[in-house]
Amino acid sequence: MEVSIRPLTGSEWPAARALLHRAFVDEPFTVEMYGPAILDRWGGSWSLYAGLRGDDPTVVLGAHASDVLVGVVMGSPAGRCRLCHVAAREPRPDDHHLAIDWQFHQNAAHVHAQLGEHAWVDKAAVEPALHGLGIGRRLLEALATALESEEPTELVLECAPDRVAFYAGLGYEVHSTFTDPAGPDAYSMRRRIG
Repeated sequence: MEVSIRPLTGSEWPAARALLHRAFVDEPFTVEMYGPAILDRWGGSWSLYAGLRGDDPTVVLGAHASDVLVGVVMGSPAGRCRLCHVAAREPRPDDHHLAIDWQFHQNAAHVHAQLGEHAWVDKAAVEPALHGLGIGRRLLEALATALESEEPTELVLECAPDRVAFYAGLGYEVHSTFTDPAGPDAYSMRRRIG
């Protein structure tokens, strides 16, 4: 079966939220935020992704096997980084768990402030049972192409230490590290596009 990459439609958002939840429910940051008990993580992860949407100017692409969504990637174009212009400016939430995610965004925003104008990879996820089939690579390359502009720019992302080699294989290089309040230090990586 062939996998196609195309912009996510409004009717696909429920499936995209559920996919992101499944992809991240067992990640170390989710365990740190919500604890080791699977039901606590399941509920916490769902609450984290249930309200997610693709606000303008976010570019959201989906990988589809037939009509089934099997991967999703989100990003912001150069000069309109959603982390810098939205997430970093949000007030600290009262909810302890959401405050951990907020602090991650604050720490990442300090790294972004060291860069000039840049594009950003916000989220990338593939259905866990389909890892290793090249879907993530295709999604990330399609996003890089979609975010290209007339002027070359940096495309930036943040990742856990165990993902550095994967992104390096796509041409990203480590820019810096920063504190992740829900796990080991996170990596800021970048590559030129355009």
